[in-house]
Amino acid sequence: MSERILMAEKEIAQRKITVREKEIQLLKQIREGSDQAYIELTGPYRERLYRKAVSMVKDGDDAEDIVQDALISGYRSIKNFRAESGVYTWLYRIVVNKSKDLLAKRKRARENSMDESEFQVTDHRLGFEKKIELSDESEYLIKKINELEDIYKEVIELRYFEEMSYSQIAEVLGCNIGTVKSRLFKAKEFLKHLIQQDGRGDGYFR
Repeated sequence: MSERILMAEKEIAQRKITVREKEIQLLKQIREGSDQAYIELTGPYRERLYRKAVSMVKDGDDAEDIVQDALISGYRSIKNFRAESGVYTWLYRIVVNKSKDLLAKRKRARENSMDESEFQVTDHRLGFEKKIELSDESEYLIKKINELEDIYKEVIELRYFEEMSYSQIAEVLGCNIGTVKSRLFKAKEFLKHLIQQDGRGDGYFR
């Protein structure tokens, strides 16, 4: 397995506890009527959500509208948020769904247009990619990830770029944790095979 991936797994687990505790405190304040707490709760995620929307709809203005709409929708339904998953996971799902809605509208309006909903992993400088200097090596890795089938690209993005837990990924994808683990294992095996085909496997996997 890639040494970078192993390091990322450990760092993800260490950060989750403190973030979770802060979210719970802010959620309590929001339910007590604090609008400022909602801004503080969602503010750190806005740029990441925007980049996700851009990666899907390929338009900055539309992406900004989607994020704004998602945050408004989140505010309206925050009191019903059960906090079983992280706030970012919850907002991420809203953004993805709204992006898909926009893509569906575009498709209906332009029957002969290219498929704009094709999933692509992009370097958001998040997760393990933020821990290493952007270089030919990291760009190469992202290129190889994008050669995988969509279901495997997506699970890698959610785990290592979005830093989601297995349960959060399962919630986003609408499947069980066992399926998430299976897809992630296969994704890494397929990725390993692609890299080894280029004669570069020893530098990424043990």
